[in-house]
Amino acid sequence: MLGSVAVTLAILTQYAGAWGVPYFTFRTDRGSMCKNDLTGYTCSPMTLADVEYFADVDLPDNSSVVSGTYRSTHDYQLEAIIEVPLDSANQALISLNQAFGACISELPSPLNAEIDKTCVMANDDVFSESESEEPSSRVYLIGTGVRKDGTRLIGMVIKSR
Repeated sequence: MLGSVAVTLAILTQYAGAWGVPYFTFRTDRGSMCKNDLTGYTCSPMTLADVEYFADVDLPDNSSVVSGTYRSTHDYQLEAIIEVPLDSANQALISLNQAFGACISELPSPLNAEIDKTCVMANDDVFSESESEEPSSRVYLIGTGVRKDGTRLIGMVIKSR
């Protein structure tokens, strides 16, 4: 009897996180560890696959996530810092431009690192007073630049509206 209770508790605690039980952890299909709370869940640290999935961008496979946090409640927020080696740095910028648009020269870089060739991409419809177009479902600020060693640094902040 005691054995069957122990087995049942072990099974329940193993799957409780995936079922959304508060304060239990689970792993996403793409490998990030997440923890439930009362209103949603938080994933940190994040895998590159999860950053690509939540940001809806395709980055080079040799990219690495330096830090990343995804918070999901009734809204979501993604914050990530990504490094891309020299041999894929240009491809990463092309992918970012395809996903988030052209660089906006008037915006300062949100990255605090010493970088060259900076590029900042942000929603241009956030403060638009035009009612002819539906505004984007998310607000984003993407900053990127190249370090002296040729590594591309990418900083992402993406929030739902």
